[in-house]
Amino acid sequence: MFVSFRQTITENGFAALNPVSTSSSSCIYQKAVSCCADPHDSFIATMASSNFHFSMLYGGDDRLTATARHQRYLFSKLALKPGMRVLEVGCGVGDACFELLHFMNVSVVGIDLDSDKINAASMRALNGRVGGRAEFRCADLYQLESEFGAESFDAIYSIESLKHCASFLISYSTLGRLLRPGGMLGIYEWCWTASMNPLDITHIQLAELFEEQTQIGHRSIFDRRIDCATQTVQDTGVLRLKLAYIEDLANRRSTSAWYAPLERALGQSATVWSSDADGEGAFGDLTRSAAVFIAQAGRLKLFSPMILVVACHL
Repeated sequence: MFVSFRQTITENGFAALNPVSTSSSSCIYQKAVSCCADPHDSFIATMASSNFHFSMLYGGDDRLTATARHQRYLFSKLALKPGMRVLEVGCGVGDACFELLHFMNVSVVGIDLDSDKINAASMRALNGRVGGRAEFRCADLYQLESEFGAESFDAIYSIESLKHCASFLISYSTLGRLLRPGGMLGIYEWCWTASMNPLDITHIQLAELFEEQTQIGHRSIFDRRIDCATQTVQDTGVLRLKLAYIEDLANRRSTSAWYAPLERALGQSATVWSSDADGEGAFGDLTRSAAVFIAQAGRLKLFSPMILVVACHL
């Protein structure tokens, strides 16, 4: 039974929570990719950016408007003051860093593993007249303490960039050590929702296939669930962090669901998807298979890419 189920959802995405026939699954999938009420064609046309992030969508939004609002909501949780030093982990070409420089009179350090993106961000800083307030380095998360030293930043944030980490504990403890006392950590996480059951064999298979197609690495279901993120931060004896705020923005009322443009793009033959996990394409270089799984997981309310976790360093 599970062999045919695996074949069905590999071809058609998260078609159902229980094994069903291939023809039935196909109907569900076709309905999913064609039922988007809002024609986000102009929004989708800008999805080729490798710095794409999911966000809430309201009437009249273009990608830049939706993304800027999403970023600024995170910034508003960081208790920023003029002159503070802020770190972004996974900065790409610096879009969020430059948005922050417009938002507050702070200095920003952006780090990323992709040297080409770091070079592009550095050129933008030189040409953008940001007054020396932006610095970009090619660096690995696990080398940051040796790179910058402990307690080097007043605030740290990351937008969908920690999903490849082995655990919340590893990423939060690493970043926590870089924060000065009273400093704020703000992260948009990829998480399973509380509806994902770590004891359900069907959910286990769905999670494994999702991880396989999106190339985010394996964790147990609980180790990627929102309650695990909460529990990890609340373990202050280990991390010296205090949970300040947590919210799944996917639960907010909006004009369209966060995955609606993704579903729309899946129904358009002109969408250019990445050919592999390291390639270039729409929606942050997703493969088509990865896009199918993300959209279906979102529609089934099993997954959210916008769990906002905010913590304060004690």
